[in-house]
Amino acid sequence: MVEKGVVIRSAVGLIYPIYRSVLAVMSEDTDDDMIWLRYWVVLGILSLVELVVDPMVDYFPGYLLAKCAFLIWCMAPMANHGANLILSQIIFPLFKKHYLQLKKDPVEEKISWNNYLKVKKDPVQEKSWTNFLKRKRC
Repeated sequence: MVEKGVVIRSAVGLIYPIYRSVLAVMSEDTDDDMIWLRYWVVLGILSLVELVVDPMVDYFPGYLLAKCAFLIWCMAPMANHGANLILSQIIFPLFKKHYLQLKKDPVEEKISWNNYLKVKKDPVQEKSWTNFLKRKRC
């Protein structure tokens, strides 16, 4: 049997955001796409944190209510909603700090994704499709 808390959290944290994300993708405006993308990044990181924290705090009274209130704050339709604030103040600085440390490695700079994309030949930019296809068969 499914626990009551799982159903409530799924309804608050997943069903409505899925509905709004689909509407955002179907619209022409890209700003609403970015709003929901931020929400999904925060929700993904929250889910990873919950793997460790949830068993320890699940028995505290009001934990489910606090978690649902946090998710509602993350998706609230206001300028400084929770997902935007958490992403800009916590996740981006941590990502930049650790990503820049990885990029300082000289081997990583030589074999980075950006360099790979620059070196890789695009078949559309090739002068002749037959030359491209001959190289692919070899």
